[in-house]
Amino acid sequence: MIHGERIDRRSETSDISIRVAVYPDDGAPEVSEVSAASPRAATAKFTKLVAEKVGKVEGRVPEKAVREIVENLIHAEYRGVVVSIFDRGNTVRISDRGPGVKHKERAVEFGFSGATPEALDEIRGVGAGLGIARTAVEKSGGTLLVEDNIGGGAVVTISVPADGEGEKTETLVFREAAPARKYPDAVPRMNISERQQKALITVLECGEVGPSTVADWLEISVSTAYRDLSVLEEHGLVITDESGKRVISPLGRDLVEAIVNTWVK
Repeated sequence: MIHGERIDRRSETSDISIRVAVYPDDGAPEVSEVSAASPRAATAKFTKLVAEKVGKVEGRVPEKAVREIVENLIHAEYRGVVVSIFDRGNTVRISDRGPGVKHKERAVEFGFSGATPEALDEIRGVGAGLGIARTAVEKSGGTLLVEDNIGGGAVVTISVPADGEGEKTETLVFREAAPARKYPDAVPRMNISERQQKALITVLECGEVGPSTVADWLEISVSTAYRDLSVLEEHGLVITDESGKRVISPLGRDLVEAIVNTWVK
């Protein structure tokens, strides 16, 4: 129980809800509750609220990182979600009471996903989300930590230095057992279109795909999706598995990371 807190209740009737607590340097925290009717709506609504709270105290935690972590809350079915904002908006901790993250050492890898079929029906982005979050945080000079929550669930902590504070704290990074990248410095230049880049990311996120899956996600024709997958295969970015579906190659995974790096400023 938080005594003396100020609570802003934005909705009482929707199915999905979280609590956001902003901790000042002194005094009681300001606590808000916000709800949404669906996972798709929740990502935008919850991210906006957290970004507003971080901006209000002039914090530097990247909104893109917050968004990716919030989207991953679908795996916890949004159970017991609390977002805590510390250090004048330079530390954001997102905790839940879901099943937890089984492979924490791999959770921030591009292409790793523990998504259920139900999650894939609701959101897109599994397989790259925490990798994108990590990239955004590191570009801000900060760190991302994935831990078990006490009593079950997971805790993801983003910590960035305040403006002018210097180097990041390496002890907070959880990146053990990350596989060596095939092209650690730069991937070869690829002559593929923006749509084909999106198709490649879809392959990574979904694990294995056929043309119909790509067509559905990108809202293009099946024949166009087939051609795009063929181009990606010609470049060695995807390969065909025994079932006839396309899966991402090591080069393809590295290229996705390079693409994401250009997105995250």
